[in-house]
Amino acid sequence: MTLLLFTAVYPYNAGAESNFLDVEIHHLVRAFDRVILVPRNLRGERLPLPKGVKVDESYASFLNHAGKLSTARLVLQSPHFYREIISRPTILLYPSSMLRLAAFVGGAYLTSRWVERWMQKSASNNVNELLFYTYWFDQAAMGIGLVKERFPEIWLVSRAHGYDIYEEYYYKLAFWPCRHTALSFLDRLFPDSQAGTDYLRTRYPEYSSKIKTAFLGVPEPGFVNQPSRDGVFRVVSCSMIRREKRVEHVLEGFKRAAELRPGQRLEWHHIGNGESRGQLQKLADKTLPPNARAYFPGYSDKQSLMRFYRDTPLDVFVNASATEGTPVSIMEAISCGLPIIATHVGGNPEIVSQQNGILLSPNATSQEIAEAFFDLIDNPAKTTSKRKWSRKAWDQKYNAERNFSDFTDRIMDTANAKDDMSSDRKAYS
Repeated sequence: MTLLLFTAVYPYNAGAESNFLDVEIHHLVRAFDRVILVPRNLRGERLPLPKGVKVDESYASFLNHAGKLSTARLVLQSPHFYREIISRPTILLYPSSMLRLAAFVGGAYLTSRWVERWMQKSASNNVNELLFYTYWFDQAAMGIGLVKERFPEIWLVSRAHGYDIYEEYYYKLAFWPCRHTALSFLDRLFPDSQAGTDYLRTRYPEYSSKIKTAFLGVPEPGFVNQPSRDGVFRVVSCSMIRREKRVEHVLEGFKRAAELRPGQRLEWHHIGNGESRGQLQKLADKTLPPNARAYFPGYSDKQSLMRFYRDTPLDVFVNASATEGTPVSIMEAISCGLPIIATHVGGNPEIVSQQNGILLSPNATSQEIAEAFFDLIDNPAKTTSKRKWSRKAWDQKYNAERNFSDFTDRIMDTANAKDDMSSDRKAYS
């Protein structure tokens, strides 16, 4: 059987997919006769891959060279474009939503054209031995689904993470193009959190049986982080500096804690880049009281981040996001034994509990963040227990080797089950 895995950029390192796919790909290559990576963009450096994994860059080239006029023609000729407008006429009032719909439908049809050409060239008559897997539940999944209308023998599964699940958190109008149609094409959809699964099943109950949770995971780091022993309470956070990550909220809570406890020395490291990184550093330098320091060193690759966790005493990892899928940053932190403070959003409550951390309200105030810091500072025995429970939570739910092995078995089972049903139909006829 051949697996075609559609990604945003992997095996290039410009995105965060490598955090998971670097491990998952080793399980996939053992299960399939051929594994072909199909990235949408070719940005960054190409990462090393296990033997037997091929990369087809022609999809990215095909999308990049698609003319705007020909793509617009595909959109205007698409019945799915008009069905979506008829079913949700309010999108006509939102130009940004209309543009999203057009871009989504255009990308789907371009994907379907590329897939059909690839199948004509590479698949011969063995279409029933093709499994398509999209890492994101986006226009690529929809496009491959359009091909399934003509070739129902192929299998199609998709993962879903954050932006491709929670419609209302990212867009002015709670709207994701062609979601009913795309779900109807899929054999399985695998959200990476139970919260994501519940959300999609509630909104699209007719497809509930197709939607199954599949946790991601991170590898065993080979060490456990050690707490500070010099009287400094050290905080770490890790994310891109974007609006929904609310890094400025962490700064406000950190500042509040320092003001309320002038005798307590505090230190905060935020790992991650963004346009406002320099502004945040200047704001911290200007407004933090003398007992507190904040550092914004920028982007760190996975290896450097793990070295930082290994070599730097740390006391808590904090996440104040407005929305989340299942953040890799928290998975990495618990794998190192760090207690977690996080907002009660998305998949965060599945990683963070009373046992291994503190859950904040979704719109946590600076006072609430400060009090969470104090709870850990004032209760060292409880904090030590939380560190142990973080490691347990990682091993039980987010161990990469176990989760990716299980996921590979599940997508193979999906293909086998469909193949059995197809054989039953043939025998009956």
